Amino acid sequence: MLQENKKILREEYRRRRDAFVSQLDAPTRNLAFRRPPSPLAALLQQNNDVALYSAIGSEAPTSRLAEYLADEGKTFAFPVATPNAPLIFRRVPAMDMLVSGYKDIPEPGPECQQVDPDLIIAPLVAFDRSLNRLGQGQGHYDRTFAEYPGATRVGLAWSVQETDSVPVNDNDIRLHMIVTESEIIQEVNPTP
Repeated sequence: MLQENKKILREEYRRRRDAFVSQLDAPTRNLAFRRPPSPLAALLQQNNDVALYSAIGSEAPTSRLAEYLADEGKTFAFPVATPNAPLIFRRVPAMDMLVSGYKDIPEPGPECQQVDPDLIIAPLVAFDRSLNRLGQGQGHYDRTFAEYPGATRVGLAWSVQETDSVPVNDNDIRLHMIVTESEIIQEVNPTP
C-alpha cells in the first residue's frame, strides 16, 4: 500500500512540476535559484565539498548554484549512479566535464576525483513541511544519505512540489532543509 501511494504521489507531483515549469520562460527558470538565500549560502560557505545534481526535465536547476560555488572558490561534485547502490560523488571543475551516464543523466567521468561530500543537495519529486522527501523511487539518495550520515541534506524543489504529507518507511531519511524558489523550510535545531 505504501509503495502504491508513493507511485500515485510521484505521478501527480511530476505533472504539477512539469505544468509549473512549462509556464516559466528560460531566464525566469534559470534565475530562480541564481543566488542562494542566506541560510543556504551560509551552509555553502561552511562546507568544503558540496554535492549537486544534474537537473533533468523540470527538476529545480543547479547550474546557477554551481556557478555560485565556483565564484566562491568552493569544490563541487556531481553523482555517479549505479543500480541499487549509494551514489558516488566526483569533483568537477566545470559543468562541461559531465558526460552521459546512468539513464542518460549527466555525470562526471572516471577521470574526476571521488570526494566525500559535507553537503548534499538532492532533487525530489515531492516534499512536506516535516522535511520528508519523495524521490524517483530507486532509493539512490536514501542509500547515499545513510552512507554519509554526517553530511547536511538539502532538497531543491519548486514550491508546487509541496504536499501535505509524504508517505515514509524506515529507509526514508529526512532532509535538514528544503529550498524552493519562494522559501526555505528547515529544522529548528539542525542535526546531521
